[in-house]
Amino acid sequence: MTTKNVKLDQDKFWRDGFVVLRGLFSRSEFRTLRERVMESLHARERDGTPVVDCLAETVLAPYVYDERLLTVARRLLGSSDIAYFGDSNYAVVGHNYEPGRDVGGWHRDNTDRSDTTLPDWDGRYSLIRFGLYLQDHGGTSGGLIVRRTSHDRILRGWRAHLADRYLNTREGDVGVWSMRIQHAGLGRCLRGMPWFPLGPHWQKTLPEALQAPFGAEERAGFWVSYGLNDHHLQRHCDYLVRRTERLEMWRDAYYSAETRAACVRAGLTIIDMPARIRAMLEAGETVGDQRRHYQLAV
Repeated sequence: MTTKNVKLDQDKFWRDGFVVLRGLFSRSEFRTLRERVMESLHARERDGTPVVDCLAETVLAPYVYDERLLTVARRLLGSSDIAYFGDSNYAVVGHNYEPGRDVGGWHRDNTDRSDTTLPDWDGRYSLIRFGLYLQDHGGTSGGLIVRRTSHDRILRGWRAHLADRYLNTREGDVGVWSMRIQHAGLGRCLRGMPWFPLGPHWQKTLPEALQAPFGAEERAGFWVSYGLNDHHLQRHCDYLVRRTERLEMWRDAYYSAETRAACVRAGLTIIDMPARIRAMLEAGETVGDQRRHYQLAV
């Protein structure tokens, strides 16, 4: 699919907080990306090193500046000036899944997560995340659950459950959502009714026999985020430098000259968060001391 043929409902994205782009990639492209994710993962397991920012991984960097993703980001955010801030990663979940324990809890990915009077909730949030789930979730569990419209308000009680949506992505489909939306990884769906989402509460409550199983393959995903280079992004970058996993991901991540040149050609602005982390470490500043979400001071 060329960028000219990308079907994108921008009104739906801003109304619901997410959208699924059907067939944005081909199935064979997802197979290739899956192979590259596994190649990177196995190499890091052998070396005993953490997964780094994917723009610093030779085999994965091209997906960060992929023209289709950038085209969608520009159209959604209404600007050609899109920034990448070191936020890309992958994960592989094996078959040692334990129902009731290995459940992705509800959370948001932005900075101010629960208080709508704080800066993140001022107008449209300009940071978005793409999720490429590298196996078929058309009728199987393991994909993403999002809470529709929760990017614009806090939903509680039965209204929250009514807003749950399971992304029944197939190979080649791409989900994109506001980083302010409430969502849960390792989502599940009802057996025989794959459009019916089962969030963390229902995963722990319903018998396993009623829940759609995971697919035969290990669940692998690739995520990348972009934003406008504005106050929301500056605040989020200030937040990220204190997260422990970002210190691990960025401390030894370096963008090659070839990768930087490719980003320039793609029109993608790079905010070099790995370099920022290293400079802060050298200056003796506090980095990576927060293992979980924390509230940034206003």
